[in-house]
Amino acid sequence: MSHWVYAFSGCPDTGNYQQIASESEPVDAVVRERPGGMGVIDAFLRESVDELMMVARFRWVASGAPSTVMPALREAAGLPPTPDRASSQ
Repeated sequence: MSHWVYAFSGCPDTGNYQQIASESEPVDAVVRERPGGMGVIDAFLRESVDELMMVARFRWVASGAPSTVMPALREAAGLPPTPDRASSQ
């Protein structure tokens, strides 16, 4: 079984890095909690895929609390905002 290499770039605090992914196809977005980051998450959006080399490149979108990062990720991906639960009740 082959593994994908995910190449992350653009995050101002963590720099560029790579990791091995076990998915059979690269995902569209990656959200990860920073090690020792006390709830700070980084969101990355896939920008290209090299199927021959099995490398998926991701660009940084936002960092911070999940409540602010997830809307930024949705906007960068061209998805509509998540409806506010309080307003739908």
